[in-house]
Parts: sequence; C-alpha cells; structure tokens
Amino acid sequence: MSSYYPQNSEPRLWGKLKKDDDGNVEDWLSLSNHCTDVASVFQALCQQNAITRSLAKTVGRPLTATDIERLAVLAFLHDLGKCNHGFQAKALRHPSQTAGHVKIVSALICDENLQPRFLEAIDYTTLQTWFDGPEDALRMLLASISHHGKPIELDDTEVHIQRALWLEKQGVDPIADIACLLSEAREIFPGAFAPNDPPLSATPALQHRFAGLVMLADWLGSHAEGFFPYHHEHASRAEFARQAAERALRAVGLDLTDVRARVNPHSAFPELFSFEPKPTPLQTALFKPSESPVLIAESETGSGKTEAALGHFFRLFTTGEVDSLYFALPTRVAARELYERMLDFAKTAFGEDHPPVLLAVPGYVQVDGVDVKRLLPTASCLWDDDLSAGLRERAWSSEIPKRFLAAPIAVGTIDQALLSVMQTKHAHLRSVCLDRSLLVVDEVHASDTYMRGLLRAVLDHHRAAGGHALLLSATLGSDARTELLAPLQSVHTPPPLEKASNLPYPSITDSQGRIEPVAAVSKREKHVRIEPAPHLSDPERILPDLAEAIESGARVLVVLNTVSRVISLLRAAETVLRLAESLFRVGDIVCPHHGRFARADRLLLDREVSERLGKESGAGPLLLIGSQTLEQSLDIDADWLVTDLCPMDVLLQRIGRLHRHKRARPTGFESPRCTVLVPDDPTLESFFNARGDVRGEAGLGKVYPDLRIARLTLEHIGGGCDIRIPADNRSLVEWATHPDNLNRFDSGPWVRHRNELCAVAMAHGQTARSALIPETEVFGDPALRFRALNEKLKTRLGLEDRRIPLPEPVTSPFGQMLYELAVPGWMAQGADATELTEPPETDGSTLRFHYGNKAYRYTRLGLELDDER
Repeated sequence: MSSYYPQNSEPRLWGKLKKDDDGNVEDWLSLSNHCTDVASVFQALCQQNAITRSLAKTVGRPLTATDIERLAVLAFLHDLGKCNHGFQAKALRHPSQTAGHVKIVSALICDENLQPRFLEAIDYTTLQTWFDGPEDALRMLLASISHHGKPIELDDTEVHIQRALWLEKQGVDPIADIACLLSEAREIFPGAFAPNDPPLSATPALQHRFAGLVMLADWLGSHAEGFFPYHHEHASRAEFARQAAERALRAVGLDLTDVRARVNPHSAFPELFSFEPKPTPLQTALFKPSESPVLIAESETGSGKTEAALGHFFRLFTTGEVDSLYFALPTRVAARELYERMLDFAKTAFGEDHPPVLLAVPGYVQVDGVDVKRLLPTASCLWDDDLSAGLRERAWSSEIPKRFLAAPIAVGTIDQALLSVMQTKHAHLRSVCLDRSLLVVDEVHASDTYMRGLLRAVLDHHRAAGGHALLLSATLGSDARTELLAPLQSVHTPPPLEKASNLPYPSITDSQGRIEPVAAVSKREKHVRIEPAPHLSDPERILPDLAEAIESGARVLVVLNTVSRVISLLRAAETVLRLAESLFRVGDIVCPHHGRFARADRLLLDREVSERLGKESGAGPLLLIGSQTLEQSLDIDADWLVTDLCPMDVLLQRIGRLHRHKRARPTGFESPRCTVLVPDDPTLESFFNARGDVRGEAGLGKVYPDLRIARLTLEHIGGGCDIRIPADNRSLVEWATHPDNLNRFDSGPWVRHRNELCAVAMAHGQTARSALIPETEVFGDPALRFRALNEKLKTRLGLEDRRIPLPEPVTSPFGQMLYELAVPGWMAQGADATELTEPPETDGSTLRFHYGNKAYRYTRLGLELDDER
C-alpha cells in the first residue's frame, strides 16, 4: 500500500494522526490498523445480549457467526474514503489540496468510470451473495461509511472535482489501496467469505442499526489513549485489537457479563438498597418478572416509584433482558436530585465493583460521584493524578453528550432519549445505545401533548428493537395512556369517560392495555382542602395571607407558572416586613427558585431547598417562591401550597409537595391546604380577544396551551373542594383531560380554540414525524436525508440553548466562580452570535452582558432580559 507519510518500515496509508502545534506529524496509526480496531470492537459489540437481541429482532432470525463476520468486514471498510489523495495529503505541512473521507465516496458510486473499478476492488460480486437483495451490500456499505453521524448523501454535482482524487497519480492508486484494505479484511475475517452460508435480509431497520453500531465501534475503536494505542507489542494487530476490544467494552461498561455473573439474581428487593426498605405494593409488583416490553406505573407521590423502577431494572438485568438503564426525567434538576439515589443503588446492588453510574446532564456531568472535569483532560487542565486510569476509562461515555446513552447506568433528561429517533447528528449512535437499555421515563403528564407525541415515537422504536420501557406517572389520563401504548401509525381510542374514571388506581398497565390494580402505600389517605383565590391577575393580593401563615410558623410553598411572575412576587414580598425575615435565602441572599440560574448557583439553591424543606429539615417558618422546578423530583415538604391555576395532573404533582413527611404541623395546618390562584372570570372566556385568539394569562394558553383543561380543573375546584389522595387521582385527571369532557366546549370562542388546538396538534404531529429518522428508507436513497429541525422543536428539546464561555471567570451574586453563562433558547432567539460581543460588566450583585443584539442581566433573581439597556 502507498503512503503520503513514509516511515522506515513498510509504507502504509495513515488512518489517525497526531500533530504538534506547528503542524508536524508526531505519530500515526495506519489505516488498516485503525479499521482492524473498529471492526474488532464491532464484532465484540455483536456478542452482547441486548445488541444480539435487537439485531435478531431486526432481521427476523438470530445472526450466525458468519453473519457477524460479514458485517464486521463492512465495518472494517467504514474508512475506505480515507484512501483518496486529498485526505492522505493532510499529513503534509502545506498540502496543495485536501479532502474529507465520507462525502467524497459519492464519486466512486456516481462516476461511470470509477464505479466499475471500485466495485471490483471491494469484490462486490462476493459481497452481493451475503444479502438477499441485489443492492443490499451497497446499502450496508453506505451505512458503514455514514459513521460520522448522518447518512451519506450521494451527490454527483461535484464528481468532476472529486474524480481526480481517486485517479492514479505518481504511482499512488487510491482504488488499488481500497482493494488492499479488502484483502486485509479477508485475512482477519475469513469466515465471512465461507461459501453457501444463507444470505441476510438487509432490511432498512438493519441498515439503520448497523450504521449506529459502526458509529459506536468507531468512537471506541479510536480511543488511542486508553485502549487502542498507535503502537503495540503483539505480532498481529488483529489479535491485539480483539483483546483490546474485549477489555474496552468491559472497562466502559458496554460488556457487563462479569457483573451479571457476580450478582445474586435471587436478591430480595430490600437487599438492593442501603436503607433496606420494606417494599411498597408498587415495588413488589414491579419486582416480579414481566414479559411486557412496556409498562406504565401510576401511583401517588411517596409510593416509591423510583426504587420500584430500579428494582425492575435489576430483575431485567439479571435475567439478561437488558444490558443497561437510562432514567429519563423532564428537567436537569430532577436528574441531579435522583443521581445520588441511583449511585447508592448501584453500590448496594452490584457491590463496590459496580458498573459506571453517569449523571448525564451537560454542565453537571458526574461518573461514580466524581465531577467529570477531574477525569477528562483538556487543553488547559491535565488529568487529576490522584484518580486511577480505570476511573477515567469508566468515564468514556461522559466525554460528550452523544455518548451518554452508552453508559450502563445513567440518569439524565428525556431529550437524550428523544434525540435517538430524530434527524440529529449521531442519532443512530444514541439509538443503538438506547436499544440496550431499560428506558425509564419519569413524571409523564397527560396534559403535555407535544412531548407525548415524540415519546410515542421513541417507544415505538424501542419496542421494535425488543427493548423494555417503564413509564412513571402520578396519574396519567386514559387518552395519554392508550396513545403511548399504541403503535406509532395507529389511531388510539380511550375508553369512555365513566369507564376511564373507574379504572383501578394505583395500577400497572402492560403493553396490551391490561391494567393490574396495585394497593396504595398505606390505608391512610391524604385529605387535601383546595380553596380558590381570585388573585391570578394580581398575585400580590395573597401576601397578607402569606404573612399570617408565616406568623403561625408555617412552611409555605408558592409555585407560579412563569419565571417573570415568580420574580415579580418575590420583589413584592420583600417589601412586606412580616415576610422579609422568612423568605428563602442562600446564606444572606434572598432569592427565588427557577431554571434560569447558572450551574454553580443552581447547585447551591437546590442544596439549600433540601436543607430547609427536605425530610431532615428543621422546623420554623419559611416562604419559598418558585416555578415548576419545585414540582419535579425535589423531596420537599410544605404545610401550605399556593399555586397558579394549572392542568389537574400538574396540580396533583404540586400537591404532592404537601405533608410529604411526618412532622409536627403549626396550628391551622394540621391538614394539607392548597390555594389556587384563579381568574375573576370562571369561564376563562376573557382569555380570548374579540377575534377569538387566545391572549392568555399567567402561562395559561402559553405554557399550558389547552384552556379547556384549565377550565375543567377550575370547574372541579369550584368554590372549594376536598380531595382524597390517592383515591380521587384517577377521576380528577380523567375529568380534566378526557376527550369526552374536552369536547363539551363546542360554542363561542371555544370552537375556534378547539380547532386551533387540533390544528396545532396536527402541526406538532407533522413536525414530529418530519423530524423523525425515516427508518423505512434505505441508505443511498435521496429520501434518507437529514433535514434541519423545526426551530420550535429545537427550542423544546433544548438544542437552541446557548452556553456562552466567559473570557475571564466572574463571581456570581452567590459568590461562585462562573466560567460560562447559559441562555435558554427562547431568550436567545434573534441573537445571532457565538460569543459575547464585549466583556461582561459586574458590580458583584449584577452581571450585565450583551449577546448578539440582546442585553441580559444576571442577579440573585436569576437571568433576565435587561430592559434598562
């Protein structure tokens, strides 16, 4: 083989280079050795339980050893594009022309002169016999070549430019080099070329999974620092690569065979947790073996849903049904709160030599409880020498978000799972990693129709791969439940309202829609008094009542629907002398709780919330004003809840923060109380303008777009009501979300509102469907082309959020060092920039900065648009 970078040894093409700051090559790895590494990792991946299962599910039969070797040959050829002159010229300090190695393969397919030589070089006649269809081998090869994150787009418009880079020049023949690559693959995987073995059905689903597995193999096979160094002592790179691949999979947690063999599959549920809990009925039910690929568990707050999910994972893992766990939550703070419990579970259930446990939240990433910044080297920070190399290897999945789902045990946000089925770079990589997992989705709400449609697509894909999923909800309406269990392209039909309202609760629903009743945690019901207060348009009118409660020693939680309302009410509360001393604070700094704080400050806020309102917190009055961040996963206990009107299922989630633990209660708060801020107009028709457009208020019509659900929630509250938790949960949610009730609104502005909601739902569905990977399309077909995601969809998924590095660290209002600033996507819309336009200004309490054409300020109240500038 020829080389642009000759060595004293036999010349070879390079596959990987290391260059110094001046552009000089310091070291290199031959292309054939790199391809050997990647193919060896691919072959090792195919031996793993869950991947073996998903591949068999995809093709309709178990794969044979010959099948896997044939696929390994195609994986070996993933980088054949690197043989072109332009790519090899990158080894030179001053190359006259360079090129990539993926898109340029188009010339080999589209050019009528190059194609015959290329097909001969890869022995395409033999490759065709490996698959059923005449073009399947080419489709599978293109899937392998697509290892850089998205399907290759065959483009003949630049072939006239690309052709020259494939022609023989000065004794260097790139297509002959491709033939040499195939010869090496033949030597390493001779079983692939065995005659008379049955062909494989290269279905579109197999092509897509194969692409993802090659991406995963390429990432791990390129890990020169730990597993695949450029130089080795073995006589054969192939033998070295096989051993290195096996070690790599064990080290990063992709192969847990040893772990599975070590644990006791007959462990009792309490033995999985350090605090040895007495199992609740839900935990007992989910710890039993189940053949259902999807389960929906609905149970009241405090019933131990998290530990029930972990026990369910342990059962599936020990029986070989899954190889990993991804615990998906709606927010980053919820994921962070859960992480310590996940780590405790892993240590107790699997011992000190447990699989790596990842906190998969960008900006907060941890592995085994250690901040990942201490584990991974950067240009300005060397590795912490006190940490073992083994721990760094365990952190492999944490290095970049696209690899988060490769972790054996991870907790993160739902967007990571959603991105596995969407037209985003490396979606196929995410997908094959998630295929291995029990996917647990926590806090699924009936009223969020937008994200529900995307989740349905994930579940449909997961089932098709033979995966397992568990959805957790305080209460999920029958319409949402039947939709999530239905195949993606089918029409779902919920039971009638009366029947739906009388279905068992708590319960577990299997993938066939069968509902198993589960006993409540205890015979003791929580009786909650809900009172309306007509202060939605002016929350400050509740301040005198808050002052009375504080004077009686109550712990009061105020949850509002928007951050702007939170900040406004806190400012007003600070002016009330009777409230000022009892306002939530970090140190001496009064502040609210919401999602627009810098990472370091948010950690302080969350810690202080747990200190002041958690299970072990002390007595004493407290007023905490915040947004929806307070309703999700934080283990807090209040005497009185004041909340904006919101959908019934969300209201029940917020009410779950009342009387969560046993403690002495102040006079007047012996029973849990909830006050809902409602509008003066109980019909909500004042929320529409003269044209019938929704103008909304307090997040209703915007954050929670369906005003019918808010109206039905308000109707049930009436002049005040008493509810029993969990006995009333089912009927309450069905009342507010069931189509039978929603369809009552058939006059006046409600008709237009309903039609707009239907149109939006259809648009959301179309947006979601158009954003999904078209898995029925084959590689090489123009229809398989990733398109830019809808802007609204990117914002909902957090893809438009901006993390802005600071030129110099600054001190936050809470005394923390800030190295970057985070701006939510919706606040950055129109700010076309990648960095700050000028250094930020700070006086210690206020940080001001410009980003693009927008001005912002960051204070103890969080991030706001700076209207003063």
